[in-house]
Amino acid sequence: MIRRIVHSALFRNVGKLLSANVLAQVIGILVYPVLTRIYRPEDFALFNLFVSIAGVLTLIATAEYHYAIVLPKSEQHAKALTHVCLLLLTTLTVLSCFTICLSRPIAALFKAPQLAQYWWMMPVLVFSMGLWNILNYWYIRRGDYVRISGYQVSQSVFSASGKVCLGLSGMLQSGMLVAAVAAPLLSVVISGALAWRKHLSVLLKPNMSDMRHVAREYINFPKYNLPRSLVNSLGVALPVWLLTPHFGLSELGQLSLAMTASYMPLSIIARTCYQVLYQRVSEQVRAGQPVGSLLWKFSLLMLIALVVILVPVYMFVPQLVTWFFGAEWLEAAEVIRALYPFIVLTPVCGSICFLSDVFAKQKTALWMEGGYVVAIAIALVVGIHLEDFLLSVSLFAWVRFAYLTIQLIWYAGLVRSYQSSLSVHNS
Repeated sequence: MIRRIVHSALFRNVGKLLSANVLAQVIGILVYPVLTRIYRPEDFALFNLFVSIAGVLTLIATAEYHYAIVLPKSEQHAKALTHVCLLLLTTLTVLSCFTICLSRPIAALFKAPQLAQYWWMMPVLVFSMGLWNILNYWYIRRGDYVRISGYQVSQSVFSASGKVCLGLSGMLQSGMLVAAVAAPLLSVVISGALAWRKHLSVLLKPNMSDMRHVAREYINFPKYNLPRSLVNSLGVALPVWLLTPHFGLSELGQLSLAMTASYMPLSIIARTCYQVLYQRVSEQVRAGQPVGSLLWKFSLLMLIALVVILVPVYMFVPQLVTWFFGAEWLEAAEVIRALYPFIVLTPVCGSICFLSDVFAKQKTALWMEGGYVVAIAIALVVGIHLEDFLLSVSLFAWVRFAYLTIQLIWYAGLVRSYQSSLSVHNS
């Protein structure tokens, strides 16, 4: 069985993306000891706040239609979906430019006046991130994982080098933000130029009739997936948005580093597996083939590997943080430990979260996400009321752990129902 897995196309594709993700992540992690000695916790907090807002706007930019690019049997319909995404992205980017005049009220809302002077970069970041989302799923459909890997590595290199160089040049507050905006823009331009002849030139000459057709056919993505993704993104951003006005940028800087050092490496692994599994499972479902064995083996092996690695690391988190990032970031170690309950389950759930799309259960997923965000908000309000920052983070982590557990049980039920329907059909 191991031999078959190792020599399978799935394993090779995961290997390509995972190698690139590991390299990109290593670049990002290795540069952090330099960044934590250049920038203050307040700078990290401002950066995290800016990126979290951009992430929410990027979700709206394509109305989640980019996830559907992988699904159509017809190449013509996949192209039409790509054109729909590009049209929506362009429209939202133009509209977001008008928010520049509202930068001061927006900054006052978060009690972060520094945010106002950098808000003009928001439309640029939203456009470049949204454009990559579209190209990413177009490449996934066409099986070009090398192109995806190239973007990930180049984006990491541009971001890391930009943050260091700008910080050393004296841009101590804006350096991280400028690099965060420039890196994805440069990477997506390079990726587009290299892939133009093979993958992107076929996207010329959009057909409005096909665009209207696929927009109606895949209406569940903006109807259910978009609200669900917004709710999910809100759940991730709520700690930053609610805790910043009450505890200040310094405390949130510690949380930002903790999230980056612990959550981000695992989320990248999850995204790698997600991209390959999404294509593989979608193809098998379209062909009426079983997927239970594949998903069960993957989830079990992933969970075992995470427990084996993360449990020993827990004991040495304070030493690792102070050695790697500096003594002034010791509080981030306690934050990492507080986040541990949900960190272990994040890669498993993140890798298979496409199942609600494949089995058209977006509406149920939306209601689940809504209940989760309400629970998160209550947990954070309790922590804020008790004026305990670490308790707020811990309550957030345990609520998310409970939600991810429920989500895994639900996914298992979806797969079992699909397998049962196959058995009935075949009999």
